[in-house]
Amino acid sequence: MIARTSRRTFVVLVLALAPACRRDPRCATCGMKVDPSSPWTSYVTLQGKEQSFDTPSCAFVAWKKAGQLAAPARFREYYSQEMKPVEELRFVRGSDVLGPMGPDWVPVLEGAARRFARDHNGAPPVDAAAVMQGETS
Repeated sequence: MIARTSRRTFVVLVLALAPACRRDPRCATCGMKVDPSSPWTSYVTLQGKEQSFDTPSCAFVAWKKAGQLAAPARFREYYSQEMKPVEELRFVRGSDVLGPMGPDWVPVLEGAARRFARDHNGAPPVDAAAVMQGETS
């Protein structure tokens, strides 16, 4: 009877503690936790593996460091909050929209990027290639 109770207690403890052992995704650049539902979450495929980032700035830093300028990437678009391929987006820096670590590149669909920059006091929108050639942090 005692062995059976001990076994049950052990199983209950293992099941209760298992979620605590789960590793939350971390930003591949800065190590912060990545919330997949965050408006700033970004993904870039580097060396054949999709990596998650907590902000577009972190994604661009890692992307540039890897030297894979043609790597597939997805960013959460500002207005729709949907993940979009990098080719459909333009990025605005210096706006009054702040990321979790302050000023950041704001991904906006190409057709709405100029309006976003104007409405939020941002710099002119640029594509990902221009971000990669300039300052990314």
